[in-house]
Amino acid sequence: MPRHETKIVGAVCAAVVLTAVTGLPPWSTKAASTSTISESISIEGSVSNSTINNTVIHENPDTLALLAKALSDKDASEEHRRQAEGKAAELATKLGFTSAAVSEFFRILGEQNVPEEKIPARLIEIATHFTQTRDELAALETDEPHAAELARAAKIALDAGRLTEADNLLDQAKETELAALRQARELKQKAQEAEDRHALNAAELTAGRGNIALTQLRYTDSADRFKEAAALVPAGHQDEKANYLSSQADALRRQGDDKGDNAALKQSIEIWRLVLVQRPRDRMPLDWATTQNNLGIALEALGERESGTSHLEAAVAAYQAALQERTRDRVRLDWAGTQASLGSALARLGERESGTARLEEAVAAYRAALEEYKRDRVPLDWAGTQTGLGNALARLGEREGGTARLEEAVAAYTARLSRNGRASRRHGTGRSCRTTSAPRLEGSGNGRAGPRVWRKRSLPFARRSRN
Repeated sequence: MPRHETKIVGAVCAAVVLTAVTGLPPWSTKAASTSTISESISIEGSVSNSTINNTVIHENPDTLALLAKALSDKDASEEHRRQAEGKAAELATKLGFTSAAVSEFFRILGEQNVPEEKIPARLIEIATHFTQTRDELAALETDEPHAAELARAAKIALDAGRLTEADNLLDQAKETELAALRQARELKQKAQEAEDRHALNAAELTAGRGNIALTQLRYTDSADRFKEAAALVPAGHQDEKANYLSSQADALRRQGDDKGDNAALKQSIEIWRLVLVQRPRDRMPLDWATTQNNLGIALEALGERESGTSHLEAAVAAYQAALQERTRDRVRLDWAGTQASLGSALARLGERESGTARLEEAVAAYRAALEEYKRDRVPLDWAGTQTGLGNALARLGEREGGTARLEEAVAAYTARLSRNGRASRRHGTGRSCRTTSAPRLEGSGNGRAGPRVWRKRSLPFARRSRN
């Protein structure tokens, strides 16, 4: 007789002996220590007071062990297998499962070599997971027809105890749903792209209305249109939003500069500072610098009208920040423009202070600008800067005594007069001035157009490009 059959026969003989002692058949003899089984099951975390728990607890542990051996042994005799399957069918009726499913439970216990003392607890664990899986499959609702068909087939296989088949079917159903998920995501992405495209188009059309309002010198209306355009820009398009905010800020600066509206200037300053957040220096250094420059212009315009110096000092700081990225070797004319603006703000500060330090700094800034503002290259910018230099030198001469500074001022004015004899009438000679040459469009650092200004009179707006 084969060794494995010897083991089974020995186990059956032991059951017969047990029957002789207790007077009960082997399949119904209860455990000698039910409390030990209950403790083991509790430790395993099974659900107490459930049908599964109560049914298994009241089964003889030795019987459960015999069933695990008989139903997992492929070489067991037909007789032993038939007896074991009969007992499994009885247990299945109590548990509410198919006999095939319960037979599979015991086959798993045997194949996994679960120690006999742990078989009741593991049986409860298996049955509980089986119930959960079956209930979840029954409740599964999917609108993907093929996945639904596979899920139904998996439930049938599960009820029949064909767990491997059920697992394979569920894997196929999962792949079907994943394919549907990818398709849904593609559709969602296309829908989002279409939504963003329409939003950007609406924003650009709204900005067009803002440009029309600028043409009509309706600066407040223009600022409102650019604000509306910025609000329409979808997430993920930070540069476009920054451009519209820049346009809004500059429209407000025009309103404040031309209409004497200090509230508009203050609002412009707030928006320029917001744009600085949208254009970080490490990502867009030249755009950041231009925004600092434009912030300086708004601050200086407001500072000119106030008796204090806080806004003028803030303007100087903004211009100096811009020069950190607007270097001479990088953007020559932009560097010169910011130097001229810095000279203007320093000169205004110098007029309000008793010393000469600020005026001397203004002279240095104007002269730096003239290193790139050449008469034959940018004649209007050159001429305006000469006038600003003359004003600063004249003020210095008044405070220092002597004639050296005044003579330098005369030289600057004379140079300016060689370009336009009406310079003194246009700007005056008692205060610092800026150039007021025709607006000039400056390219942005990232290749996109935007309002890039350094003068009091800002530049015309260019059409924004979208990525």
